[in-house]
Amino acid sequence: MDGVGSGQSASDPGCRHLSGAWTGVKGTPLDHDRLTHLLASLAEVLFTQQTLKGDLERHVRLACAVIPRCSGASIGLLVEGEPTTVAVTDRVTLELDVVQYDNSEGPCLTALGGDMIRIGFVADDERFPHFAVGAADRRVLSVLSTPIRYNGTIIGTLNVYSHERDAFDFAAEQMALVFAAEAAAALAKSDLYQHARSLRQRLQEEHDTSAQVAWAEGALMTMQECSADQARALLGRAADTNGEPLLDVARRILAAAQEHNRSQADPSTSSS
Repeated sequence: MDGVGSGQSASDPGCRHLSGAWTGVKGTPLDHDRLTHLLASLAEVLFTQQTLKGDLERHVRLACAVIPRCSGASIGLLVEGEPTTVAVTDRVTLELDVVQYDNSEGPCLTALGGDMIRIGFVADDERFPHFAVGAADRRVLSVLSTPIRYNGTIIGTLNVYSHERDAFDFAAEQMALVFAAEAAAALAKSDLYQHARSLRQRLQEEHDTSAQVAWAEGALMTMQECSADQARALLGRAADTNGEPLLDVARRILAAAQEHNRSQADPSTSSS
């Protein structure tokens, strides 16, 4: 079986430095000085590669070297609306991510909703049955999935796995939060994130446009006592005749419908 040992290079000075910095902290809260030291260490060794992929792959190796009892780590992003692993330490970890994507269930997908997910013994957790089977097949017993946030928006997850039961504690959670924050800083500057954000904005705009056009069709059906097809044809004809975007016509119809409703609700308005 592939393990994360292949991903954690003993020759990597960053791995040696950060691992040594955290010896003996397992099970104890990380104070402000320790967190500051870890952030400073990360700044020295991370995000110096030529590509985002190289940076993130080094990042997950360091995370797994620093977080005690880690056997594999990955970073997943939402790319064009689909979860995708963009950095991973080893084959087993990648397979576990894919199990979750294929079955639309698992801790890393749930963490995309905003909550950190820590599972001490996967076999006892009933929330993710398909993931539990995949984890058992690969002898993975514990999971810690942490949302990656940037400016209040969740853009991905940092996922840490272990072959040991109850591997991750409060100290591990704090370290994962630090690594997730550093990953967010790198991702926010990347073309990948910018593309995903632009796509999300465009999809939202398309949804808003479709919703307003549908509302305008409904208003026309009420005011003109016509069918949905006839209302749609009226909207299209008005847009073509006036050389306007369909959305502008829809907004004008909605404004007229609102004014009509107000006048119906207040008889004094219509009689004046």
